[in-house]
Amino acid sequence: MDNNENSIIKYHFELLRDNVPRVLKKLDDELAYYRLYFEKNIKNVEVMFDTPTNLLSSAGIVLSKEYDGEKYSIKVKKISYLPTELRRPSKKFYSAECGKRELPKDYPIQIAGAINNAFSNLFTIDLVEVVKQTTAVYEIKVKGKRYNLTSGTGMKGNILYEKITYRDVQTGRKVKRKGFTISLPDSSIFQKETQEILDVVSRKVKELWPYNESRFELAQRLLRPKRKSGKKISRKELKAKLKQEQDESDIKQ
Repeated sequence: MDNNENSIIKYHFELLRDNVPRVLKKLDDELAYYRLYFEKNIKNVEVMFDTPTNLLSSAGIVLSKEYDGEKYSIKVKKISYLPTELRRPSKKFYSAECGKRELPKDYPIQIAGAINNAFSNLFTIDLVEVVKQTTAVYEIKVKGKRYNLTSGTGMKGNILYEKITYRDVQTGRKVKRKGFTISLPDSSIFQKETQEILDVVSRKVKELWPYNESRFELAQRLLRPKRKSGKKISRKELKAKLKQEQDESDIKQ
């Protein structure tokens, strides 16, 4: 299982008016010092995993297995869901190739280590055992077109037009959406370019509306709406919940 860390941040946008050529023309016209060109058609399948009681997602962790048309990978992303944290797009901090039939629970030590490194002082339980308990929760299929975006300063990113199908693995329920995803380097070197691109989308491309959610969070909202009376769990309560469930698991064993 080879580990390949990709330092990128993905910004997701909902397509409000279904006029893809107009969106691309606006981007091309407004980003005068950038080159935007079609690369290829894409097909992508990502399956999200969690424990039966949603331990990982409750802690702001998204664990998934993805097929990008060429290879299978297991990925772990961090989302800022906690009330004390500033919301920002999800950030991938672990990505590793895997076999077609392999699942995250086949690599519990590697995944647990990556999570512990990214979330210092949050987990006091055995994450290896937690990862072993994970099962498929959501499947997200994406079909669309990928466009490369480059600048004269050497920044490289891409823009994806996507037709997305969200499916609840447990219930079979499906929801379809259309949108764009802009992937840009997570680097201070290209901070100016990143801000310039996002500003252009915000000011000039009114067909696109940003949603400040990860794919996992959007799947949750579309497929399993939360009850209005639901109460957000605090960091202290989360730690206690994680420890309690781990203790219960140890007793059963």
